[in-house]
Amino acid sequence: MQPNENEFIYTDGVDYAETTDNSIWGTEEEATSNLISKTNITGRWLNLCAGDGRFNNQLLAKANEVIAVDIDESALQKLVRITPERLRSKLKIQTGDVVKPLLFNNQSFDGFFCVGTLHLFPKQIFKKIFNEMDRVLKIGGLIIIDFAADIKRVNPDGALWVVENEPNYSLTEAKKFLEDVFRNYKINVIIDKSEPEEVTLNDRIYTFSCNFILLEGRKMI
Repeated sequence: MQPNENEFIYTDGVDYAETTDNSIWGTEEEATSNLISKTNITGRWLNLCAGDGRFNNQLLAKANEVIAVDIDESALQKLVRITPERLRSKLKIQTGDVVKPLLFNNQSFDGFFCVGTLHLFPKQIFKKIFNEMDRVLKIGGLIIIDFAADIKRVNPDGALWVVENEPNYSLTEAKKFLEDVFRNYKINVIIDKSEPEEVTLNDRIYTFSCNFILLEGRKMI
């Protein structure tokens, strides 16, 4: 699929076939990994904006089925490649644009997982994405998302790299916004931070750090 940058959808031109089995987007955060470990994850789950597979094997180990959706077919092929053979029968992949209607029936998923992406969207687009998440989630179903705030990217020369048009929410703003969007959900909010970590993206190397909100929401109505 072709990304539409006017709707904040883009790919970074990465050939995932040429990358290692580790995610190019950094280490899996301990807080998220711990939440997955302690959460009762069963049934059919949707991993939206699944990318090259961060946390997906943890989901597969617990859920009955995981459908991984991303706009980048190359990333999904890597996700399949790094999935252990014993878990592949529970995995399905599908290309899709997160700002378009999801190609699934109403209330067809027991759980929803999305990390590393939703902070990239302005509030009005995020709400559109959330409405689709809510539509396909069963009553009583669970949403797990993270939301980066206070993002800082530092080039090797010490200069900041500011991504054009990125909202870059403050932690206070992000928390208030998410609590409003999820007002009809029973939520648990964890606030943590990603320590500075070097990221290599094609020919660019930078150090990334941020605060982030990890939200677990149970659909009540």
